Amino acid sequence: MNSTKLDFERRKQEVELYFSFLDLLEDDENTRLKYKDGEEIIEKKVSGTLQKILIANGFLLLYNLIEATVRNSILEIYYEIEDSNINFGMLSERLKKIWIKQEMEKFKEGTFKHDTLRHQVINIAESVLTRESIVLSKEYLDFSGNLDAKKIRELSEKFGFSKPRDGRNLVTIKNKRNRLAHGEATFSDIGRDYTVGDLSDFKKETIEFLDEVILKIENFISHKKYVASS
Repeated sequence: MNSTKLDFERRKQEVELYFSFLDLLEDDENTRLKYKDGEEIIEKKVSGTLQKILIANGFLLLYNLIEATVRNSILEIYYEIEDSNINFGMLSERLKKIWIKQEMEKFKEGTFKHDTLRHQVINIAESVLTRESIVLSKEYLDFSGNLDAKKIRELSEKFGFSKPRDGRNLVTIKNKRNRLAHGEATFSDIGRDYTVGDLSDFKKETIEFLDEVILKIENFISHKKYVASS
């Protein structure tokens, strides 16, 4: 999990740096932007609209941290299975279902034919019977901007790692991010409903939740819970 932890720390530092800047904006009477125009020094107050936009942008940073961390953590399971040369029979029942679903998703809409189906079924059967090493691909790991605490707990049930607790405000982060990403609201629309303090609370909860997710998946890997019970 070292690479996942390093990436998490790097992204977390980006978030902390941005939020340190947001903290300056709370003192809107004394915070000024100062720049040089030729020989003249210009000093301007940060507008209320810009503050709202910057607050809304915090939701994008937090969701980026959530999705990247969960994706990287689950990929650690995939890499561990591949590095351990695990075959189908050795997989836990949950991971067997994930691999079979992956193999069946290789059928693309519009290319489905009986010959294609027969060929794929033969490939799956041969892989199982010859005890080929299982490879789970990140290509089929798609969250589609829908990660919140509920979805992550569903993933824990699907894979078999322990469920993380709480994270109730991750659904707000997801929803605000999606409204921005899909153009359903402007940044100032989203930002006007929240203070820097509100967003800092979301950040704290998000980081604590993701710390727990990483710990749960690390435990899952170290205890080889992806392997079938003897």
